[in-house]
Amino acid sequence: MSETSSWGTMMPGTGRALATPPDAPPSPELVTSKHYSREFAALTDTYTGDPIDVSFRQLVGPLPANEYTHGLYPYPARLLRHIPRFLLATDAIVDGIDLVFDPFVGSGTVLLEAQLRGLAAVGVEQNPVAALASRVKVLGAVPDNILTTLTRVLDEARRTRRKLVPSTALERWYSAGAFSALARLASQVAAGAPEDRDLLALCLALTARRVARTDPRIPVPVTSERNATATSADVWKAWASEAEAIARKLGSLPPSRPEAHVIQGDARNSAVWPNAEQAQSTLLLSSPPYGAAQKYVRSTSLEAGWLGFAPHGRTIHIEHDSIGREHLSAADKTVKLTQVWSDELRADLALIAAKDHRRAAIYVTYFTDMQNVFQNARARSVKRIALVTGTNNVVGGTLHTSQHLAAIVRALGYRHTISLRDPIRGRSLLTARRNGTPSPSEYIDVFEVPDGA
Repeated sequence: MSETSSWGTMMPGTGRALATPPDAPPSPELVTSKHYSREFAALTDTYTGDPIDVSFRQLVGPLPANEYTHGLYPYPARLLRHIPRFLLATDAIVDGIDLVFDPFVGSGTVLLEAQLRGLAAVGVEQNPVAALASRVKVLGAVPDNILTTLTRVLDEARRTRRKLVPSTALERWYSAGAFSALARLASQVAAGAPEDRDLLALCLALTARRVARTDPRIPVPVTSERNATATSADVWKAWASEAEAIARKLGSLPPSRPEAHVIQGDARNSAVWPNAEQAQSTLLLSSPPYGAAQKYVRSTSLEAGWLGFAPHGRTIHIEHDSIGREHLSAADKTVKLTQVWSDELRADLALIAAKDHRRAAIYVTYFTDMQNVFQNARARSVKRIALVTGTNNVVGGTLHTSQHLAAIVRALGYRHTISLRDPIRGRSLLTARRNGTPSPSEYIDVFEVPDGA
C-alpha cells in the first residue's frame, strides 16, 4: 500500500477473537483473555504513578521461538512478542477497539499479534526492507503454491545466464560465484508476476543475507571470512532452504484472519493515519525507535541493495528520512532546543549539549519528530495509546526516553492510565556504541484519549 492509499476501503475487525478451524495450529486466540484481564486490572488497582515492575515472560509464559511467521525475517531488536500478546488479550486495552495501528511497525510483530487476536491492523514503516518483511509476515490470502513459485524462479535462474546487478557496491560482500548466482536470481525476481513480487523479493533478501561474507553475530554488515569461497551451488541451496522456510511459516498462519496492511511511509505525515472516525476505535500500539537508531537501516543495507532500494550501495537517503537518524540534514541542524515542549527534557538535552553538541542535536531532532507523530494521534483523537519504550545512556548519563515520550503524550491531553517496567534480559541495540547504549528495561505506558474528544 502506498503512502497515499485510501483508508476508505479498510474493513475494520470486530474486536472479537475468531474461531479457529480444527486443522489450524494452536493459536493465541484460544487463550482466554480473562486471566490477562484480571492481571492487568490488579496492576491498575495498585498504580500510583510510578512504574510497576512486571515480567511479561512470566505473565504470558514461554512462546515457541519460531511461532507462526514471527521468525520470518531476522530484523534486529524485535519487540518482545509477549508484550503485545498480553496487551491485545486484555479487555481494558481492546475494549471498543476495531483497529490496531503501529506507526513504527518494524518487522510486523504488532500487526501479526493483532491478526491472531481477531483485530484488523495497519502499520507504517520507513525502512523499505522492513516494510517488505512485514507485508509478507501478515500476508492475507496465503497462496497454496508458494513453494512451487519460489522453486520455479530458482530453476529459471539456474537455467539462464541473464543477470541483474542493482549495485556494483554489493560485489565486495560476496565471493565471485555467489555474486553471479545472486545476480541471476535478482533478474528472475524482477521478471516475476506482480502478485508474487513480495514473496520473491523476500526470498532474495534472505538468500543474499545468508551467503554474504559478513559476521553473523553482528547485524550491521561487517566483513568476515564466512562464505569467502561460496559457490553458485551454495546460493541455490540457500534459496531452496529459505523458500521452504517461507512456505512452511506462511502455511502455519490461521487461515481466517482480519486484514493487516503495511504502508511504506512516514508517521509524521498525517495522510498515513486513520481518519477521525476510524480513530475513535483505534489502538495505537507501538515500540518507537531509539533516538539514535539508524543502524536498523544499516543492518538491512545488503538486502536493500539487492532489492533496488540502495542503487549506489548506500542507505544514506533512507537514513536521512528516518526518525532516530544520526546523519542530520541542514534543516535538522536548524531545529532549536526551544522547540522541545518539556522543561525537564530541555534541561536534560542541555546537559548532553555541554558534553557533545552533535549528540544533543540528534536527540533534539528525535524528540521534535516524535512530537509531530503524537500530534497526529491527537489531531485524529486516537482512542488509546500503548507505547513500549526504554531509556538510553548518552555521553555517560541516562536519558529517560520513556518518561519524556510519556510527557509529550500527556501534554496533548491524554490521560496516563498505567506505567509498567519489564527487565528485557539479553537484548541489545545492534552493536555496542561508545556514546549511547540501550536500556536494560522496557517501559509499557498506556494512555486514554481526553474525555469528550
